Amino acid sequence: MSKKQVTFADIAEYTNFSKTTISRYFNHPDSLTLENQEKISQALDILGYKKNKLAKVLANGKSEFIGIIVPNLYLHYYSEMLTQFLSSYSDYHYKFLVFASEHGAEEEQQYIEELLSYQIEGLIVLSHTLPSEKLASYQIPVIAIEREAEYISSVNTDNYMGALQATSLLIRDKCDILIHINVNVNKSIPAYDRIRAFQATCEEYHIPYDICRFLIESIGIVLAIPVSVFISSIIMKLPSLKRSDKK
Repeated sequence: MSKKQVTFADIAEYTNFSKTTISRYFNHPDSLTLENQEKISQALDILGYKKNKLAKVLANGKSEFIGIIVPNLYLHYYSEMLTQFLSSYSDYHYKFLVFASEHGAEEEQQYIEELLSYQIEGLIVLSHTLPSEKLASYQIPVIAIEREAEYISSVNTDNYMGALQATSLLIRDKCDILIHINVNVNKSIPAYDRIRAFQATCEEYHIPYDICRFLIESIGIVLAIPVSVFISSIIMKLPSLKRSDKK
């Protein structure tokens, strides 16, 4: 037979305290004397009490759940971010419910509705699917990371300075042509500052450059000079290539 779950009534009966006092022990322990706290603590050990998180959620409305929406988990950036979030449990005791949203706005809205049904206390969004105005309408704290965030709070890196330093490094390496490979980044996205800094730095030093999606389209022809490629946050230097004419 399974062991009976210990209730507040059981603890109250064992300690001769009221259920209100037992509730205060769990929710406002400082309101009790140290002696009474110790009596209740000992009773919990003797009775084999196990915390009922669900009951606590129903009592105070705090689930200690945080929702996370990421575009995918196969890119190292997102998996590393998720690892860092999960590692914060020992310090803050929040639990995370994670969805990977890869198939459009309708799917992402379904995920958020599911998260809300678990009474999440906040939402962290790394995807770019839903506009911040829509995210703000859910009436819970929302934190965006490296995305458009006009109507919500956000955490961003200094994309401009990072791209400026990366581009300057390539220029110091005596590269003749710089190529920035990216997707069609909207100007409202923080990552657009990488393009701005790349372009401004190249123009300041009079370095030929291009911004494109695909390397082969950017080069046009294969050149016999050093070429450096700036792929979003990745820097790579290509060896000299020789022109090849097909016959």
